[in-house]
Parts: sequence; structure tokens; C-alpha cells
Amino acid sequence: MITLIGWFKLNEPPISLSLCQHSLHYHHKYGGWALKWHNIQRIDQPRIHVGWDLQPLPYIGFKIKQYDEFLTLITPRLAVHLLTEQRPVLLHALHNEQLHGQPVHTNDPLQGIDWLEESHFCSPQGLHYDGALAMLAQRMIRMRHLLGYDLLIPVGSLDREPDDFLKLLRQYRQEAIVSPLPSSEPHAQ
Repeated sequence: MITLIGWFKLNEPPISLSLCQHSLHYHHKYGGWALKWHNIQRIDQPRIHVGWDLQPLPYIGFKIKQYDEFLTLITPRLAVHLLTEQRPVLLHALHNEQLHGQPVHTNDPLQGIDWLEESHFCSPQGLHYDGALAMLAQRMIRMRHLLGYDLLIPVGSLDREPDDFLKLLRQYRQEAIVSPLPSSEPHAQ
């Protein structure tokens, strides 16, 4: 019995995604998250400067409208994994985008970068986060500044080509926007 359980654990997919009418679900051995369609501002494949060209990164990027809705639905263990997994992308983006004239503003979240995210975060809605979730929120801000996206999914975890997956995501998102969730309140007659 133990051998069978071990075999299943070794052969489980490291990442899976499921789409439903209301949200996108990310399932990982370290936890999961859900991102509601109405909370997605933009979906695309991030690009980075390489010389004078823009090259696509091997990720699907999501620009999120409200961090709180996302941060309350992710496990801290997965947040730590995402911080580790996306660090090379952050370093690559920092190196390439700063070389290509990204303007430095006085409120630039990358100015004086110390490579470690703060372990405290207060969202625009006033919710306070500590630990891994706060660090993930800080990382999302940095990624948005550099790449235009808050959250990345590796294209290696997809069951199809990135362009086909983007088309599918956009279709689900459009359907959710066109036909919003039914209200739980009874209609006045």
C-alpha cells in the first residue's frame, strides 16, 4: 500500500490548471490558487528586450486588478515556491529592462533594490499581510513594473501551445464578463 501511494506521489503532475465559468484554478503539489475572471485586467505572454528585439518569455502573464482577492486564495507554501521559481525571471527582467531605458521614477519600487521583498504589505484596500504572502505581493509589484504582469504561469505546464492557451483563457474571460454571475439577491417585481 505504501509503495502504491509513493508511486502516485512521484507520478502526480507538478502543475495542473482548471478553467471554469467563474475562475482559473492553479493546482500544484505545494498548494493552489484561484483567480476570478473579473479580477484579471490583462492576459498575455510577457516579452523582454533582447538587444533591439522583444522576445517572449516562456510564461503566461496575468495582470490582476485587486491583489486582496488573489492573496486570500493562495497558500503560503505555494507563495514561497512562486517566489523561488520566479526569481530568475525577475533578475533577467531587471538586467534587460534597465539596460533599455526604463525610466527611473522617484517612487520606483526597484530603486535601491535589495533583492529581498519586504515581509509586510498593506494593500490599497487596507488589508495587511505578513510573511510569504506579503513577500509575494511585493514581488508582484516588481514584476508588474518590469513586465506589466503580476503573476506568471510557466508555459511548460500547459497542455497546448501558448497562443492556443491564451485564446482559450481570453474566451473564458470574455464569456464571464458578458454573462456575469447571477445575483444572490431576489429580483424585485
